[in-house]
Amino acid sequence: MNKAQKKWLFISVGISVVALVVMLLLTFDTDTLVALEKCNPWYILLGFLLHILSIVFWALRIKLMCWSLGYRVPFFHSVNLICANMLVAAVTPSQVGGEAVRVYELYKSDVPTADATAVVLMERVFDGIVLGIGTVVGVYLLGKMFSHLNFPPVYMGVAYFATFFFIGALLLFAVLVKRPQWTKIIVAKVSGLFTRRWDSQRIDRLLGMLDENIDRFYVTIGHFGGRSKIGMALGLLMTVAFWASEFIIASVLMVGLGLEPMFLISFIFQLLIAMIMMIPLTPGGVGVAEVSIAAFYSIIIPLPLVGVFVLLWRLILYYFNVVVGLIASLRIVRREARDSLKKTQK
Repeated sequence: MNKAQKKWLFISVGISVVALVVMLLLTFDTDTLVALEKCNPWYILLGFLLHILSIVFWALRIKLMCWSLGYRVPFFHSVNLICANMLVAAVTPSQVGGEAVRVYELYKSDVPTADATAVVLMERVFDGIVLGIGTVVGVYLLGKMFSHLNFPPVYMGVAYFATFFFIGALLLFAVLVKRPQWTKIIVAKVSGLFTRRWDSQRIDRLLGMLDENIDRFYVTIGHFGGRSKIGMALGLLMTVAFWASEFIIASVLMVGLGLEPMFLISFIFQLLIAMIMMIPLTPGGVGVAEVSIAAFYSIIIPLPLVGVFVLLWRLILYYFNVVVGLIASLRIVRREARDSLKKTQK
C-alpha cells in the first residue's frame, strides 16, 4: 500500500473504532454482562463461516462470468482478487476503489482490460438489480406486515434517497449501453481534465486507445446479452446467493446473543442498510454503517445488546475484510516484485 492508501486505511479504521466505542459506552450496562454470559460463541463462528461462503459465491460469480466469455480465471485467483478488493473497498467511498483492483487482477489473469471492465461493471449491475428489487419489496412488506413498529421518518427518508440514487445510476447505465457515442463523449471530457498540459499527438493517442477499449467494452456487453447469456444467468444466481449469505449473518448473531432471529425483518433492514452504504459519504461507509445498523436494529434488539451486536457485525463484515485484504494484497505485491525481477534478469 502507498502512503495515501495507508492514510485512508487509518482514517477508515479510526472512524469505525470511535463509532463502536461511543455506541458501546451508550448501551453497555449490567444487562449487557448478563447477556454476554449466555452468548453462544459457535453462532459467532457460524457468522464468520457465512461471510467466507459469501466470498466464495463472489469469486464464483467472477469465474463463471469470465468463463462464459471464453476466459479461464483460476478459482483461487478469483478468491485472492476479491479479498484484495475488500481492503481497497474499505477505504473508498461507496467501496468503488475495489473495482479497479478487480479489473487489474483479471487483466493479470489474461482477461483483456475492456472485457474485465465489462465483467466488473456487470457485477455492479447485478448487485443493483438484486438490492433494488429487494428494497422495493422490503419497503412494501414494512408497510404491510410491520406497520406496528415505529420507524423514525428520517431512517426511511435516507433509505428512500439511497434507493433512488442507486436505481438512478442503473438507469443511467442502461441509457449509456444504448448510446456508446455518449460514453465516448463523457470519457473524452473527463480525460480532458487530466491532459490539459499534454501535446496534441499524445492526447490523440490516448483518445484512440480509449475509443478502442470502449468499442471492445460494448462488444463484451453485447455478448452478455447474446452468446454469453449463461454468464448473465450464473452471475445473477451467484449475486443472489452472495447477498443471502451476507444478510443471514445478522440473524445468526442475534441467535448467538440469545435473541429471536427475526429473519424477514432483519433481511429488510440489511437491504436498507446496504443501500444507505452505497451513498459516497465516508471511506468504506464507516461511521455510516455503524450508525445505520444501530438505528435500525435498536427497534427490535434490547438497547443493552445493540452496541455488542454492532461490534460483532462489524468484526465479521469489516475488520475481517481488512485483515484478509492485507494478506491478499501482500500476495499481489510479492507476485509483482517477482515478475519485475524476472523481467530485469531477462
